[in-house]
Amino acid sequence: MMNLLGKSIREIRHKKGMTLNQLASKIDVTASYISQVERDIIEPSLSSLRKIAVALGVPLFTFLHDDTIDPVVVRVSERKKLALPESSIVYEFVTPMVADKKVMPKMEIIYFTLAPKSWTSDENINHEADECIFVIEGELEIYLEEKKYCLSAGDSVYIKENIGHRFYNPTDKVVTGITNITPAIY
Repeated sequence: MMNLLGKSIREIRHKKGMTLNQLASKIDVTASYISQVERDIIEPSLSSLRKIAVALGVPLFTFLHDDTIDPVVVRVSERKKLALPESSIVYEFVTPMVADKKVMPKMEIIYFTLAPKSWTSDENINHEADECIFVIEGELEIYLEEKKYCLSAGDSVYIKENIGHRFYNPTDKVVTGITNITPAIY
């Protein structure tokens, strides 16, 4: 974490148009001290880092997070699949599921297929998350409460949390799409 600390401080200081001397005087240290911190020669104490953050007008966590974490790659062959009982929809998770405590996702992106002439469920589903549905291929009828919206390939609908909804595929072809849910619920 700390090996990029000096670089972060320097970048933010430059963005703010602040000189070494100006930053040093704001936190009552020498310009030499700031220079050594920026070159990762010395590590500031937490107290000094807090003063630097205040002087630069950024939250302390700006300097405490780790940007070196590898991205999470989900291979198509390794996607978690969810087929709902008595439903013709199959969900494939493009992002990790909530159960993945290592990642703890804040949103879920799910690829779905819906069989011809079928519903996602007999009754409306509602959840405490916003959802955006994007149709990749086919036609989809979206019911928000009892109001029907017809979507074609390239269309999308945004559904606010706690609004009952379900989908119907009125065609003889499989519908494919993507849904994005935030916060993550599955």
